[in-house]
Amino acid sequence: MIDIAHNAYAAAFTNSHFAPLNPAEDMSFSSEAELIAQLRPNIDGLILNDSAAWGTFLPSVWEQLPEPRDFLTQLKRKAGLPAHYWSDTLKVKRYTTTAFP
Repeated sequence: MIDIAHNAYAAAFTNSHFAPLNPAEDMSFSSEAELIAQLRPNIDGLILNDSAAWGTFLPSVWEQLPEPRDFLTQLKRKAGLPAHYWSDTLKVKRYTTTAFP
């Protein structure tokens, strides 16, 4: 198991063929509307978590869910949360990816 973790880390951060990965960026918001307004369709991947519930969508998921509100709603469902769930402890990070043909 240690070899897997070591190789995954090396591939992500020390492979000279690619730029190293950047960590996901914490998003700051005080309401669902404020969070939705910050989303960048077709750019952002999101990691959502609250307590033990968590889920992630790659940026490519925007192809199926192009509306930011729908994207967030379905991500909450993937995390095992109700569609209209909201909490002051909800955390969201954003990240980007590079797709290869």
